[in-house]
This record gives sequence, structure tokens and C-alpha cells, in this order.
Amino acid sequence: MLLVESNFVIGVVWEGRRDLGYLVDICQHFSVLLVVPEVALAEARKTLIHRVDRQLNALQQMRFWLNDIARGAEMNQLVLKVKDGLDTIEAELWQRKQRIHQTLDAFAQICALAPLTPQVWVRAYLRWQSNMPPFKEMDCLILESLLAFLTHQKARLAIFLTLDQEDFDHPEIHADFKRHRTKMLFDPYAVIVEFRKFYGIA
Repeated sequence: MLLVESNFVIGVVWEGRRDLGYLVDICQHFSVLLVVPEVALAEARKTLIHRVDRQLNALQQMRFWLNDIARGAEMNQLVLKVKDGLDTIEAELWQRKQRIHQTLDAFAQICALAPLTPQVWVRAYLRWQSNMPPFKEMDCLILESLLAFLTHQKARLAIFLTLDQEDFDHPEIHADFKRHRTKMLFDPYAVIVEFRKFYGIA
């Protein structure tokens, strides 16, 4: 079983990271349960849409300054060439914005979702209010979703891969996962090594 969080989702569906893609392939090939919190998918969607919107707004600012530059003598043709490039970038960004929803939905189809139940929400809220690691509200929701999932699902090998070591690398969180016989790792290649050893891959 491989448990992941929002950064893994973004790394796969947006950044196209090869190491993370390889882990997804291993999961599919060996029927490893790939677990993602429901709330992590929502966070990834929000983050990516916001990122594209920010880039589209930046393009609008660039167009504003280009219009000002175009007023200079013999600058209009140069500005038009730049605007053609911006048009291409803008069209691609709109297409990517549409693909975010499609790609995330497709990714969710190959995962088991750790649901955000009222009980999970209460535990996460109390953890957050008690100033317990991982301290941030969203990270507490992700953590409690995964711990609740592990209460009902067991596996001979269970790994939580987080690319957010700064927020999750705390003794208390290590202890939480250890109680569920789950390793917490921060490097995709370390996870690949664990899977290779477990499945006897050369």
C-alpha cells in the first residue's frame, strides 16, 4: 500500500515527474493500493487552478505594459510579434486549465480515496487547535484521513510518501504511522527501493 498527499498528485498530473510516474506504474503493475486523501485531491485541484489563473493574470499585465511600449516609435511591430507568442501561451494555459479537471479525475480513478468523514474532520480540527504536528490545518486533515484509512486497511508493506518533509517529519507523526505498521518516507527513490526489495525486482 502506498499512501500519498497533495504534492505527489501535483507532481504526477501537472509536473509529469518521472520518478513519481514510475511509482504509479509499479502500483498498477503489482496491484499496490495507491491511497490518496479525498481532501488532498481537492487541495491539488485548487492549487493548480489558482496557479493557472495567476499565470493568466500575469499575461494580462504583460499585455498592458506591451501596449504602453507599442506607443514608442517603431516599436509596434516588435510588440505584435511578442503578442503573438502571448496568444499561444494563453491558449495553452486555457487548455491546461481544462485538462486539470480531466487529469485529476482520471488519477482519482486509479486510487483508493481516504474519505474526509465528520470523525476525521473533528480529529484533524482538534489536532490543529492543539498545535500538534503537522500544525497546518490542511496537513492535519490529510494526516487524519490517512490514519483513519489505515485503521481499516492492512497491508504487508505500507508506505506513506510525503514530499513535504518540513511539515511531516516529526517524531509524533512517525509514531502515529508506526502504530499502523507504516513507514514514512520522503524520497520517491527510497520508496522505489522498498518496492524493489519487496517484489524482488532486479
